[in-house]
Amino acid sequence: MNRLLLVDDHAVIRQGLRTLLEQAGYEIVAEAGSGEQAYIAWQKHRPSLVLLDLDMPGMGGLETLQRILAQDAMAKVLVFTMYDDTIHAARAIRAGARGYVVKSDDPDILLQAIQQILAGKRFIGHEIAQQIAVEQSSGLDNPINSLTQREFEVFSRLVAGDSLGEIASQLNISQKSAANIQTQIRQKLNVQSTSQMVHLAISHGIL
Repeated sequence: MNRLLLVDDHAVIRQGLRTLLEQAGYEIVAEAGSGEQAYIAWQKHRPSLVLLDLDMPGMGGLETLQRILAQDAMAKVLVFTMYDDTIHAARAIRAGARGYVVKSDDPDILLQAIQQILAGKRFIGHEIAQQIAVEQSSGLDNPINSLTQREFEVFSRLVAGDSLGEIASQLNISQKSAANIQTQIRQKLNVQSTSQMVHLAISHGIL
């Protein structure tokens, strides 16, 4: 039986996933509500597949993904997230995720993605895949792609309205480090304020 690890900071979502996946014949070996818990659970159980949310307190989903793949490059990780924009999807795939499914997708899409990834294939939801193809074919340069994973995490939280203090607490870094990262982001994106970051995020479909 294929063994799955569920990673999401919302217990209600994990319960819903457990019910859906157990009915489909999968064994849920563990659940985790943060990136740190997920990494520990993955080391202990070495599941067949990790179902991973991106937006969590502390260590985010992308960093969790990278830590797991640093230990086992063949680990199968499927990102299951609320983010339906191409930037999050492309970053997750570049970081090594085998698939990307949006929480608003039909449950059958999630089951199809899990089945394909366990069979050694990759899976991206149809609409996201189309959007990525269109953007790549257009040749348009997106400045947000120049951000590192940590910078992108801070950027996402800034445009969502979090303060530097909140971001520092969420990412387990000092407020000074958060401020320094914010400065680096502004320099890379050539913006002077958070409102300009928000405008950029909106124009590229993140908000």
